[in-house]
Amino acid sequence: MKRILLIIVCLLLQTMNVYANAPTINANIAILMDAKTGTILYEKNAYTQTYPASITKIMTALLVIENLSPTDIIKFSREAIFSIEYGSSHIAMDVGEELTVNQALHALLLNSANEVANGLAEAVGGSIENFGALMTARAHSLGATSTQFKNPHGLHDSEHYTTAYDMALITQAIYDNSYFLEIMDTPTYQIQSTNMTNETIYLSQQHSLMNPIRDSQRFRSDVIGGKTGYTSQAGNTLVTVARQGEVDLIVVILQGDISTYYADTIKLLDYGFSSFQSLNLSLADKTLTVAPLYSIQSGKLFEVATCTISTKEDVTAVVSADVFEKDLDIELNLEKNLTLGASIGDVVGDISYSYNGKKIASTELIISSIDFLPAPQAYSFPANESDSTILTSIIIATMGVIALATLGYVYGKFRKKQKFYRSLKYKYK
Repeated sequence: MKRILLIIVCLLLQTMNVYANAPTINANIAILMDAKTGTILYEKNAYTQTYPASITKIMTALLVIENLSPTDIIKFSREAIFSIEYGSSHIAMDVGEELTVNQALHALLLNSANEVANGLAEAVGGSIENFGALMTARAHSLGATSTQFKNPHGLHDSEHYTTAYDMALITQAIYDNSYFLEIMDTPTYQIQSTNMTNETIYLSQQHSLMNPIRDSQRFRSDVIGGKTGYTSQAGNTLVTVARQGEVDLIVVILQGDISTYYADTIKLLDYGFSSFQSLNLSLADKTLTVAPLYSIQSGKLFEVATCTISTKEDVTAVVSADVFEKDLDIELNLEKNLTLGASIGDVVGDISYSYNGKKIASTELIISSIDFLPAPQAYSFPANESDSTILTSIIIATMGVIALATLGYVYGKFRKKQKFYRSLKYKYK
């Protein structure tokens, strides 16, 4: 089962030019993001709005995958065919011609076919205009709020714009989709026939880092996804996703130069993989500590069970390559006096991880299991008093030697049931 990874706030949110080994790139706009956590490892003008060109099709593919089945049939309208610019990327579809969604997605993502983008848009949104609105709404739902889409292909429209940061967020939403990765893992593809022709349509991946046939010198086996783009207004644009071990990286280049935008991408990938690492800080099913569970009877607290405490989700952080888990400070905040009304899955606190005084990760703590004791053990004080009043009540109630011995026994039993990490610091709410 794929692990649920917590999107966390890391110490590396600042521009990564503060690191000595950060590369110098030629493109006007760029970003390097850890795909699993959303941590920004490098950025250059990443929040500047500009034109995306055909990397727009990543959002088109996301909406198609979310709304259509691979075996669905799309039929090309006159609007879909003839509304694209003369000379722009296409695979020569005709009015009334049909493709499966699977064939169309390969044409979209490999050959960047603009009329296919229109056909898919009409199949999902009913019209190109409506689909543009759906694209914008979906982008905003991902946090890409500086983006506005007007068409599914990225041909120039002055009101069609995005940022490098927003495109990284959009890519993050699709990059680990198994169907998307299957298409990305296909450097060449053939559409054997359609309802209007028996001629084979040959498709080929245009991203040079992903197609050894197209560019054997630039090809990288660690690149698992991406999309190219170009218009005269946008310049060269490029999205690239790469994976090495546990680290997945997204690079977005905007306003790139034709002679250097691939080199810029390679610099950022090499920098990311050599300078950073992914730390798995906690698994969702790992016990962090145990806590007593009380029942309130006649105004008194009775310990009736113990509960194990775990993180709600797996916690992963991306840090510099020279930072390790032993270097982190861990702080656990756990609610006091949990009562029997609590149940498995309830949020009862939080845990945070810091490095050099900066929080790099945090998540909620939940009750993961409950074990009932054979018999209740009572504390002789009202359950709703403050800590100071409780202490006074205990002193008065335990004047006798027997009562003091009993209290000592209960306290000792309570202490033995606590299992803490060696470095944990506790704060009680």
